[in-house]
This record gives sequence, structure tokens and C-alpha cells, in this order.
Amino acid sequence: MFDGICNVCNHWVPFVIKRDPKGIFEFLSLQSDLARSLIINHNPNNMQLNSIILIDKGQIYTESTAILHIINKLTGPIRFFILFWIIPKKIRDRAYRFIAKN
Repeated sequence: MFDGICNVCNHWVPFVIKRDPKGIFEFLSLQSDLARSLIINHNPNNMQLNSIILIDKGQIYTESTAILHIINKLTGPIRFFILFWIIPKKIRDRAYRFIAKN
């Protein structure tokens, strides 16, 4: 799920589709009713989720962790970025928020 208002997010979706030859990813705008329903069903703690959200096998991933999980399943040179797993989550998420904000 992605922020349908965010320009970066709106470029990210076609980027992923182009590198997802198996078609494993499906996309929803966070502003949609279905996305809200999925978030409620998969988020019993009612966490504030306002970033990219990946639901994979019942687990919710957000921000940089969602991006890295997605990249891990794509093809091409973009897979180089899975090396970012070595960066602590707090730092990755801070960079994610900075990019998302600006």
C-alpha cells in the first residue's frame, strides 16, 4: 500500500511493476477503503501507519523495512540496495522519512 498523494510513491509503483516479472506485488492507495480495511485487520495494535506498507504472509512491514522486503523480491541492479539491511532500522527509517517529507 502506498500514499496515493505522494509523488515519490507514485513513481515507485511503476518502478516496482517493471522489475516484478512474476507479478507478486499488488498495489493499493492508502486512501482507499480496502487499504483501510486491510490495515485494521492486520494491525491489532492500531499503530499509526502512514507510510508505504507491505503485508506479506500476515506480517506488516513499513517504511525502510517494507522497501527492503520489496527490493529483495525484484530483479535487476536494484537488488544491490538490500545491502542496506546492515544499517540499523532507526537510521534507515529516519532517511526514509526525510526522503518522503522532501
